Amino acid sequence: MEEYYKGELKKKESAIRKLKKELESLKGRLAQDMAVSIKTGDTESMNDPVSKTRLTELYKNLKLEKWTGIKDHLKSITTSPEFIRALVQKTFKEAAEEMTRKKQQIEETFRSTESSGGQKNQKVEGYRKLAVHNLQLALFHSNKDHLKSPFPKYEGEKAEDVMVNLRRLTSECYWLGCLIALNNPPLQPDWETQDYKKNSWDIFPLTLKDSDK
Repeated sequence: MEEYYKGELKKKESAIRKLKKELESLKGRLAQDMAVSIKTGDTESMNDPVSKTRLTELYKNLKLEKWTGIKDHLKSITTSPEFIRALVQKTFKEAAEEMTRKKQQIEETFRSTESSGGQKNQKVEGYRKLAVHNLQLALFHSNKDHLKSPFPKYEGEKAEDVMVNLRRLTSECYWLGCLIALNNPPLQPDWETQDYKKNSWDIFPLTLKDSDK
């Protein structure tokens, strides 16, 4: 009889250990899922400097404040608005293309470490999203002037003065273009809605849109 009770006790202890292990695993998955959702845009964090809401605010700041100061100076030295508009669009496009390449590199890296298990694959996908988000954060804190942005030679009137302002403009656009391209889903200025006939210097569209729409 004593051996029977010892056996039952061992079974219960084993069941308790198994239950504790499952609970710890569940807590870990829930914590990870919450972290991933916050950091990849499924749930926005108030403290996330690259959330969709924050990126929209940065775009508005570029359009309404930073561009205004640069624009007034460029207009005073008769720079062509068509040239500026083409440069801005090219800058955002090249930023998006570069970030697409970066994301593909990340995806290839994680694809090589995938396991056949479904739960394991979910974890890999979660960490892949975090890797993209961490790249986004790294770029957010980077020096804009050190980022590789397109910068054509300008040889018109007051070229040296214009080049200084164009560098300011392309640095801002490329930096923000990288950040919005890394959003989930990627964002871009809504170029198609902009009516340049009303004001040729109104370079930036009103809003951002999902780039896959």
